[in-house]
Amino acid sequence: MKTKWQEKLNGDPIPWLLESNPWTKYKVLTELLDKPDSSSEVIDAKQELINHPQIQDLIKETKDWLPKAPTRNSDSTISYYKLRMLTDFGLTIDDPGMKEIFDMATAHKINNLFASRGTEPIKPQKDKPDPYADAWHISPCNSPIILYSLLCLDSNNSEVKKAVEELKNRWNTKQGWFCHYFFVEGMFKKLQVGCQMAGLMALEVFSKVPELKESIYAQNAYHPLKFHYEYGKTMYYFGRSKRFWTLKYPFVWYNALYLAEVLTRFEFVKNEKLVQELVTWIEQAQDNEGRFTPTSMFMAYKGWDFANKKEPSPWTTFLCCRILKRWYG
Repeated sequence: MKTKWQEKLNGDPIPWLLESNPWTKYKVLTELLDKPDSSSEVIDAKQELINHPQIQDLIKETKDWLPKAPTRNSDSTISYYKLRMLTDFGLTIDDPGMKEIFDMATAHKINNLFASRGTEPIKPQKDKPDPYADAWHISPCNSPIILYSLLCLDSNNSEVKKAVEELKNRWNTKQGWFCHYFFVEGMFKKLQVGCQMAGLMALEVFSKVPELKESIYAQNAYHPLKFHYEYGKTMYYFGRSKRFWTLKYPFVWYNALYLAEVLTRFEFVKNEKLVQELVTWIEQAQDNEGRFTPTSMFMAYKGWDFANKKEPSPWTTFLCCRILKRWYG
């Protein structure tokens, strides 16, 4: 018998997903089919995941943690995006190589938040900073994604808990943690509202902490996203044009799939038009078999199933199915 979320699909993609690739198979078993970790199916799938060459390469690449300062936050090859992918696929701190990455990601802290290599952006100057310098900074659109992955790896770690508390305190208003960098300060003075990307990343963190999930801090972090939806124009360089409505992974830039992935974790947005619109869009994006094809891709991940616009992607299909399962319960 189909559940409510499965009734929203044009077909049954589950058998196809289970025959696809290890990262999709493992997550389908554990999150769509709710198989226990102790089941032989899940144990075998996890081992297959860990041993897969693409996963091994990704772990190796991530161990080279922030070798130089990123020049733009939309670069999908930045170490913290790769770590996010590994945790999305289901790797934990107990899996080979992950503790080493965890230790490197927690090595640099400022005000209890985990830092990224580089200095805070300043107005262009004649002499550019050395990208390999031992300089670190925190910002509302990089520190939370590092924290989110670390929470997935070890939510009981004391340094991770301190970082959660600090991020919470920075979202005690609807303006939240705002970077106030020179290229967005003018719009902030005009709108007096927080950054929607910073809010989205904070929401991801709050979704992993039971006492914060439906809290005022989460609601404050949602405010910039709702404001942007009602504002209807580009805000802090993030728009809602064709580039927004795209099935694209990994979650790097502000787009509809990323928003749907995060917002469907919360109960307090159930009646929000923004989220309802995202879910409807996902339902309409499937093919006749209930599968989903990427509409955009990061060339750096060519060779992965979610970076192929010519045929349905198992991983993208899993993500969309999980969103529908959350939404329809």
